[in-house]
Amino acid sequence: MTGTAALYLHIPFCAHKCAYCDFYSITRRELLPPFIDALLREITFYSENPPFGGFSISTLYLGGGTPSLLTPKQVEKILLLLQEKFTLAQDAEITLEANPGVTEMAHLCDYRRLGINRLSLGIQSFQPAELAGLSRLHTTAEAKQAIRQARRAGFDNLSLDLIFAVPGQTVDTWRKTLDQALAFQPAHLSCYSLTIEPGTPLHRQVQQGRVQPCDEELERELFILTQETLQQAGYEQYEISNYCLPGFHSRHNQAYWSGSPYLGLGPSAHSFDGLRRWWNVRDVEQYLHAISAHNQAVADSERLTAEQKKIESVMLGLRRVEGVAFADLPFQPEKAAAALAGFDSGSRPFQRSAGNKLITQYDGRLALTREGLLLYNYVCEKLCSLITST
Repeated sequence: MTGTAALYLHIPFCAHKCAYCDFYSITRRELLPPFIDALLREITFYSENPPFGGFSISTLYLGGGTPSLLTPKQVEKILLLLQEKFTLAQDAEITLEANPGVTEMAHLCDYRRLGINRLSLGIQSFQPAELAGLSRLHTTAEAKQAIRQARRAGFDNLSLDLIFAVPGQTVDTWRKTLDQALAFQPAHLSCYSLTIEPGTPLHRQVQQGRVQPCDEELERELFILTQETLQQAGYEQYEISNYCLPGFHSRHNQAYWSGSPYLGLGPSAHSFDGLRRWWNVRDVEQYLHAISAHNQAVADSERLTAEQKKIESVMLGLRRVEGVAFADLPFQPEKAAAALAGFDSGSRPFQRSAGNKLITQYDGRLALTREGLLLYNYVCEKLCSLITST
């Protein structure tokens, strides 16, 4: 079997666990060497077995965790095996996540030399009080230094992660963070609204009354400020939280949003072959044991029903500025209009609706207006009910 897939490698090691983070990661770096060995075995297994044996890899994403904790030699080992076991597309987008303060300049140069052609830096904020509230290890000065070092290492395709709706954040402090990010002219910006996830230290602080979360009206104002500021600076908003200069979309993330096959390796990573989804155990030691015994570490799986596929195609499609083609909708467009108080026929996707409509029909497609983006979960609930009721 042949085909094309996106490949995600979860590197679950951090120098420190941030208070808001719900991604699986640990700080026990003594487990890193055996983890690399296990990851190489898992790569080999999936390259030789269905459903991904014989596939070409179009995009590779090393996420975490903090993948920049890997030495260049460890990264090289992974890349060499991938090139041996899979067909790595000649123009493959290869992304590595990195954090300021724990990424050496020499390592950045080596990553670039090895073929990493896209760097995603976890900046989150340029404001000292907000970095402290998020329990980030780096300072504002280190964040700026990391960006300059990435540029000097040759990373033209540079993405910055920023977080808004942080407790204590104001319109003014968020505007300053956006302005400081734009001063570096990154190719890509991911601007996420902070979600306070159950089980995290930040969630416990909120429950104990020690931290006051951002209120919804301010969060809405910060989202609009983000959109207007970045668009005025020449960035395209191509997904709810993602903006880029022309030609610098994240090809890897677009594979997820378009429903294309993807393979996820490492603890807690998810995979999808077009029909079935499965995910690995969420524990490094369990992962090491499973790989040692079976060369894979699947915790569970599900086969998507026809209804699930339809729901996901709508939900993922509406995250993107392209929306969903009328021909691909699992319901009549008129039903969507009836469920959501009508279409705005004049607004471009993701832009303000003069009539405060949540959806627009544009070029034969159903897409969200700015008002719809702000109520994404509500819109999805309404449209998905049209699917489940048929």
